[in-house]
Amino acid sequence: METLLFLGGGILLGFLLRKNSNWRSGVEKSITVMIWVLLLFLGISIGANQQVIDNIHVIGGKAVVLTFGGIAGSIALSYIVYRQFFKV
Repeated sequence: METLLFLGGGILLGFLLRKNSNWRSGVEKSITVMIWVLLLFLGISIGANQQVIDNIHVIGGKAVVLTFGGIAGSIALSYIVYRQFFKV
């Protein structure tokens, strides 16, 4: 419930302050910093979890398969869409 309240408040503030470009650039910079901080804490959390560290080779192998599968699927579907809709 709190998440929806914060989201709604952010939407309202964004709507009210949308014409102030100085405010917007500050928000964009703070979002970037907060993403880096969240990634740091995520890394700390993963590094502190012994079960994850013990199985990193299994998790890494699955991640590699998913990554290459996603890339191959994206390339294949992009090619199909290009041939179907954009090739003259």
